[in-house]
Amino acid sequence: MLFKDYKIQEFIEDLSSDSPSPGGGSTAALVAALSGCLNSMVYSLTVGKKAFDNLDSDKRECLIKFAEECSEFTKLTIVMMEEDRKCFNELMESYKLPKETEEEKDYRKKDIKEKTNGAMKAPLNLLRACIKFYDNILFAAKYGNKMLVSDAGVSAILLHAAIESAIINVKINLNSLKGEEFYKDIDEELEDSNMKSLRLKSEILMIVDENM
Repeated sequence: MLFKDYKIQEFIEDLSSDSPSPGGGSTAALVAALSGCLNSMVYSLTVGKKAFDNLDSDKRECLIKFAEECSEFTKLTIVMMEEDRKCFNELMESYKLPKETEEEKDYRKKDIKEKTNGAMKAPLNLLRACIKFYDNILFAAKYGNKMLVSDAGVSAILLHAAIESAIINVKINLNSLKGEEFYKDIDEELEDSNMKSLRLKSEILMIVDENM
């Protein structure tokens, strides 16, 4: 069953079961999707309201654009839930490959490396998408309906949680790829992304506090 077809209770039961998937990677993507949905609600309850009418035409145009991007972000993160599960399951299958002969061992080692790279890239792509989404939440906090500013704040908190979770899931796979040329660059990207996320979340929460 695709994640988009799950009922909440079904997902919770699967997540808490002895099944290895869904796991932390898919859950991180789900948290990002919740962040997108909550921010989308801010826009939905702004358009057509006094807060929207009071904005200048450029801001109204930007708000509508950001509202559309919210929807696209949510769709993307749901797809990323599936991608993470797929990559994780493929990696698990690699570890089950036979290793009796030298040829089998070489093939298994190569396949594990390839699938580990895929399992690392899935949460890395989520991380990058989440970092970009901060601009959307920041706009909602500044120009959305002030009655919903707390929801923009919660959206930022959820986004940071998704980012931290994605970083952990990148690291667990990246540590098996230390000999690769890209290791250092990605490791630095993770650190920079975490610091940027903390800064942007704090910036949004300051706006929230000022308007509560």
